[in-house]
Amino acid sequence: MPLIAIPNASTGSDAKTIRALAEAIGDAGATLLDIHSDDVHDRSVFTIAGSEGELVEATATMAERARGLDLTVQRGVHPRMGVLDVCPFVPHGDATMVDAVSAARSAGELIASRTGIPVFLYGEAALRSPRPTLPELRRGGLAELRGRAKRGLGPDFGEDIDDRLGVVCVGARDVLIAFNVWIKSDPKTARAIARQVRESHSGLTGVRALGFEIEAPDTCQVSMNLTTPEAIGIEDALSAVEARARALRAKVTATEIVGLPPERFMPTANARATRLLKEPGRSLEDALREAGL
Repeated sequence: MPLIAIPNASTGSDAKTIRALAEAIGDAGATLLDIHSDDVHDRSVFTIAGSEGELVEATATMAERARGLDLTVQRGVHPRMGVLDVCPFVPHGDATMVDAVSAARSAGELIASRTGIPVFLYGEAALRSPRPTLPELRRGGLAELRGRAKRGLGPDFGEDIDDRLGVVCVGARDVLIAFNVWIKSDPKTARAIARQVRESHSGLTGVRALGFEIEAPDTCQVSMNLTTPEAIGIEDALSAVEARARALRAKVTATEIVGLPPERFMPTANARATRLLKEPGRSLEDALREAGL
């Protein structure tokens, strides 16, 4: 069973670059399972499968082709640290976390050597102790990351941080589900709901959340990462957001699954989260079967 990698590029609208990034995957012998591009977030999430060698080559080539992007002119609502912003490796099937860590570290080293873009390792792939998490690396943006580098917490591979290209955060982790809930509210309310449901503010276990304005005056989104979906899954997260939205006189209007959750974490066909989906969800196993893997 192949490893999975989920590189995120900082463009959701540059069709030429998105196409070049997708072609890089096939050129390396890896298999593209899914692309989720979003103009408002200005972000594309790729789900790819392959052997360790194929994924390392694919992600390094994607980083090369992402060099045409420029962080300084991007205005997407999603926080970002680099043109190829984040690249987690995830074990699946017979692949183990040891395999994912090996691939992540090899990819990080190759990305930096080929592109000159500094690489920070996070999660299980981290070399330093304590292991930094992705939110810790992102805290304060590039300016704060550069400051920490001057204090001795520099990149694992590469050197100077360029404002145009940023850094690549490469990690190894277990399953994470990216799940968005669309609400009819003002941005302040969306941010309040996100704050209430995130774990760091005594909310739900394993939930990271941000509130975004999608379209003025009243289309917003609570964007969540469910890092322990076996404890708090998609339906749990939706229920929590709906309860807090009702209390603040906001209304949930739609849901969105970004990428390919494993089958065991997909909501059932009659679940409310499924009925509210903007587009039908697809499991990782479905995509692998379609690809003949």
